[in-house]
Amino acid sequence: MAYRYLGNKTRISEWIVNSITEILEKGSSIADPMCGTGTMSEAFARSGFTVHASDQLLFPVLHAKARLLYTGSYDFKPIAESYEQAIKFLNSLDPVEDFFWQEYSDEGIPQNGSKSRKYFTGSNAKQIDAIRFQIKQWRRNGLSNDACDLLLHDLILAINDVANIAGTYGYYRSSWNKSSLKKIKLVPSIPVDFTVNHTVQHGKVEDIASKLNVDGCYLDPPYTKRQYGGNYHILETIAQEDKPLPVGEGGLRDWSSESSAYCYKKYAKQAFHDTISGLSTKWVFISYSEDGQVPPDELLDLLSHYGNVERLSKPLTRYNSNNKVSKKGVVKEYLYILDKSNV
Repeated sequence: MAYRYLGNKTRISEWIVNSITEILEKGSSIADPMCGTGTMSEAFARSGFTVHASDQLLFPVLHAKARLLYTGSYDFKPIAESYEQAIKFLNSLDPVEDFFWQEYSDEGIPQNGSKSRKYFTGSNAKQIDAIRFQIKQWRRNGLSNDACDLLLHDLILAINDVANIAGTYGYYRSSWNKSSLKKIKLVPSIPVDFTVNHTVQHGKVEDIASKLNVDGCYLDPPYTKRQYGGNYHILETIAQEDKPLPVGEGGLRDWSSESSAYCYKKYAKQAFHDTISGLSTKWVFISYSEDGQVPPDELLDLLSHYGNVERLSKPLTRYNSNNKVSKKGVVKEYLYILDKSNV
């Protein structure tokens, strides 16, 4: 099961963690308020940190909950003998022609009159409709929010495996890729074995920053102009359990309330200022690419107004949206280490 997400730090997670552990002792607390897929949150947790993860979009919160909080203790008895039985039941549901089939399959007719959208085959879209309806019913009938959120997380990962996209959900491919023709299938998540109490919450970093009481804060802001709310609208619809009115040929949900100032060259520096100034923690660690909306030297200068700054770099082979090596060669990923203790 894959996490298909812009800026995923899987390739450099070990480097980031090792750099931070040279400063923060094992057992320290660290916030990850732009957690995305939860890759770094899980890496921090496995390295002995107490993690406080959050994101302004809801579907990343479901990922973080699965990767930090699910220890195998959720009670599925109200609807099934076990978690595995619940997954088996969802995989065996009869197909339903509903929202996803109408709006995001090759068989549907979108409400706004657009041509059929080939995000999913008709059969997979009908299974998605059946599964999301059943999970919502289970939630209404008393299955815990944690258990339902875990099932939605599993559904999102299964969707990623069969989505007919080039890399993000901003638009669909004109022809079917091989994986999109497979039958969608949910797979149970593996429980984590953490003994400390991590936390996960839903909210914007601007609202959460001033409330964080941690030893360090790791920031992984967007660095391209592509808004996450628009590029992952389908996954957010799964997490929200709603039926928004899709717009345009791509069928995007209204993501304006989740737009990030970091995606705009005009506003990105102010976004860094607003976030950094709101943090009371001593140590701030920032992942950012040399391709970011704020050039490396400008970001270094901006951060220097808040304390002492060190900048580490890591060269990476570029990948395009199809996860193939790009002809553009190498890109530098930076880790800015800010010590605010003297400010």
